[in-house]
Amino acid sequence: MKILIVLLMVLTIAQADRGLIKLKQMKEEQRVALIVGNNNYTNLGKLKNPINDARLMKKVLKKRGFEIIYKENATKNEMKKLVKKFSHKLARGGIGLYYFAGHGVSVDGRNYLVGINSSMDDKDEVEYETLALNYVTKKMKNSGNRLNIVILDACRNNPFERGGENGLAPISNAKGMFIAYVTEAGSVASDGGSGKNGVFTKYLVKHLQERGATIEKVFKNTRADVEDATDGKQSPGVYNQIRGDFFFTLPNGTADLSVAKPSKYNFNTKVPTHFSLTINTTPHNAKVYITNITPKYYDGIKLKKGTYNIKVKKSGYLTKEGSIELSRSESIDIVLEKENMVYKTKFTKRYSSSKNVTVIDDLMWQDEKYTEREKKAYSADRHIGKAQYWKGAISYCKNLTLAGYDDWKLPNKKTLKELFNNKNKLKNTFPNYYWSSTKYEEYKDYAWRVSFSKGYVDSYRKEYSSYVRCVRGGQ
Repeated sequence: MKILIVLLMVLTIAQADRGLIKLKQMKEEQRVALIVGNNNYTNLGKLKNPINDARLMKKVLKKRGFEIIYKENATKNEMKKLVKKFSHKLARGGIGLYYFAGHGVSVDGRNYLVGINSSMDDKDEVEYETLALNYVTKKMKNSGNRLNIVILDACRNNPFERGGENGLAPISNAKGMFIAYVTEAGSVASDGGSGKNGVFTKYLVKHLQERGATIEKVFKNTRADVEDATDGKQSPGVYNQIRGDFFFTLPNGTADLSVAKPSKYNFNTKVPTHFSLTINTTPHNAKVYITNITPKYYDGIKLKKGTYNIKVKKSGYLTKEGSIELSRSESIDIVLEKENMVYKTKFTKRYSSSKNVTVIDDLMWQDEKYTEREKKAYSADRHIGKAQYWKGAISYCKNLTLAGYDDWKLPNKKTLKELFNNKNKLKNTFPNYYWSSTKYEEYKDYAWRVSFSKGYVDSYRKEYSSYVRCVRGGQ
């Protein structure tokens, strides 16, 4: 009996020691949070509380050791750029937390987060105008860090009178993640009551400050309070597929764990020999080159300590060059400036009346004249650039010489959509689909095109034919 008691005491002490080690690791590991709050939607109903909720989360999480990446009233492109920056930091390990407050929609079982400039006349445009939640979770999971948390205060109402699905859809693949909705899947939450904050974030912040409460307990208590406060009309949903524990506020005694216990084993600290480099550019699709090494640049490229010559360029913008001394992992922002207005003025004055080109803002567009008979016939071989498969369209523009210039190119999706909005300024635009240079990320055999009858943007197999209009200048 005495032997059994001793064994139990030894096991209990060993388990306690292992718990202390885990808590010490939790105290020291990196914590990074990306927080976005969107109120001022230009094409959807404005919201009252998201920015207040985002500010509250920022304040409370910062006190709990989180490094904060923060943005109010973000566009879709800004949201995507922030996720890239966020995932690069998560590659160093630790905890990642993504918090979004604003409009969220579900279409065909997939969830989307809405930027303040998203323009959606119907549900068919949602996937092109918003940020897919799947993109966010995939970037987080691919970072390889210990634990990822996604909190979505993002189903405040359905922005479509018809055609959309209520609330957000269930998550089908959340392995290794903890995902929380402001209300259960398929339901819609209100934009707060008379208070400053939404009811969900109000109680979430209250409970995550409770010392020693696991993440599961935090959301269990939050759900109970939200249900009571809304008379059962709103019930936060949780999808938990994490292993191990996480505490927003660590248990008592953790503050005294900073001094490691001596060990009979000796371990040498391994000094890193390679560091990650990320260049964040504005505009976001500028080309980045490292000119004094052979490997091509990519976000998060691993490089040895040393000096690297950086070149950033984009058509229509002034090129920037410089050197960096890399001795730790770096994320650097570089903003390109547009070519000066003197050039733009000459450019417009000289060619705006040409029969071969049309200038709209700072872009020069290919143009041609047609007879009335040709316009009525819509003859494929008489369209600008002719009907081309996608690679043929790119090659056509690349090899085009017009108005004394040979730097023509196929416009990207955004530029082509903007051209549709200015089509009254353009000659001879037929009501057909025109290719863009933008690839479709999910399917490599597809690329984007724009309809010049209704302005629709859709994806199309690259091997099929659509029409072509080339452009030159900044994109």
